[in-house]
Amino acid sequence: FVAALADLIAVMYAGRFVEEAPAETLFAASHHPYTEALKRSIPRIDAPLPGRLASIPGNPPNPAELPPGCAFAPRCGFSEARCLGAVPLLRALGPQHRSACWRDAHE
Repeated sequence: FVAALADLIAVMYAGRFVEEAPAETLFAASHHPYTEALKRSIPRIDAPLPGRLASIPGNPPNPAELPPGCAFAPRCGFSEARCLGAVPLLRALGPQHRSACWRDAHE
């Protein structure tokens, strides 16, 4: 539904932008693990429903007590030490595509 209405999509987690990209790019080649998890939870109208929709493990953080580093790190399958210590900033991945994730970052 969102892809049909929006040209540019920004995904937020715990009050921060974690990914932004043109709709076509976001759905074809998302980068942030939260965006990927959201996409996995979307039911498909061209396939039978599975027993249960995919869910994201763990619980969202309390907005008043965000953990240090990336707020999604405790729920992320790609989390590493630097995710727990420093908040990743949005970095360019391509034309109009930015992601705030340490995965594949060379910093």
